[in-house]
Amino acid sequence: MSTFISEVKQGAVDLKFSHILTGIELRKTVTLDPSLIPKGIAINVNNGCTKVPLWDMDHNKWMDLEISTIISYRRI
Repeated sequence: MSTFISEVKQGAVDLKFSHILTGIELRKTVTLDPSLIPKGIAINVNNGCTKVPLWDMDHNKWMDLEISTIISYRRI
């Protein structure tokens, strides 16, 4: 997980994951880069976390991601 967190803190990430309830494969552009999230918000994520708050750049809102649902990701 530390690699994923490192990537989202550095910029936008194309994330493919499965919906926690339905298993449907989803794709979103997400980030934790301070220059890309709403001003005045600071997010501190520990490597032991199973859920991570992320800024959904496609819908301009916060989402939480269950780490175990990640299929793939790449920084864009």
